[in-house]
This record gives sequence, C-alpha cells and structure tokens, in this order.
Amino acid sequence: SRAEAVRKMVSAKALAQAGVPDPTCKTGVISLKKEGQPQVCCAGYCGECSDYPTCASVRGQNSTFACCSTPVYERRCGNAPANVCLKSCKESVPPCIMDEGETFTTPNPDTRTAGTDCNEAVTAWREKADAALKATPPPAAP
Repeated sequence: SRAEAVRKMVSAKALAQAGVPDPTCKTGVISLKKEGQPQVCCAGYCGECSDYPTCASVRGQNSTFACCSTPVYERRCGNAPANVCLKSCKESVPPCIMDEGETFTTPNPDTRTAGTDCNEAVTAWREKADAALKATPPPAAP
C-alpha cells in the first residue's frame, strides 16, 4: 500500500542519515530467491522487487537500479564501477545486496502475535485491575 511505501521510505532515510545499515531489508522490498545468486533488497517505494514491466519507471522516475532486481544485482560492488556500485545490506540501506547463502523470507502470517490474543489480554488485565481495586479486609486485632 502507499502508506507502507511511505513508512519504508521514511525509515530508510532515517537509517541512511544515521549511517546504520539494513541487513534484513526491513525498510525495503526483498526479491525472491534466484538459484546461484543472492537476493536483492530494492527501495521501499518499489512495491515489489522483480523485473516487472514498469520497474524502470516507478512514480515517473528512473528506478531501474532501485526496483528492477536483475539490474540491482548487476550493480553490486565488484561488478560495477565503484562510484555507482551497490553495497551489501550489512553495509548499506536499500537498494542493496543481501548476504549470499542465506534465504530471507517474509514472516509466517499464522505466527502468534500480540494482535491475535489482544481481546484476551484486555480481559485478563481488567480482571487483575478489578482484583487490585477490591477492598481488602482490615487486619485481625491481636
């Protein structure tokens, strides 16, 4: 969604200004694993990280080396001139190259989170609060 893309752009900008890398591509969009090459992390505004037909012109700008997975991979350091090469995500923010030999995936949507039992947590908290507010009997006289 647009709101998610804006959130990722703001997060990426904050990381870049702080000089902090994004090794797990939290502020970008990760590509699918291709045999024989590492995954790439495209810019957060891309929507997806693949070689889809309009990846070179996302939002009306030249986004070839930010949103198209193959050109991003081909721009990796050691393969492209130093002034335009894309670093590892352990050293940089998106677009960047993920570590080779490791496959990154999206989280399992069935994993239990705080949101899955939120109503139960609210009920349990209210019961504890009510118990704390109940008057306690005065201590027995000696």
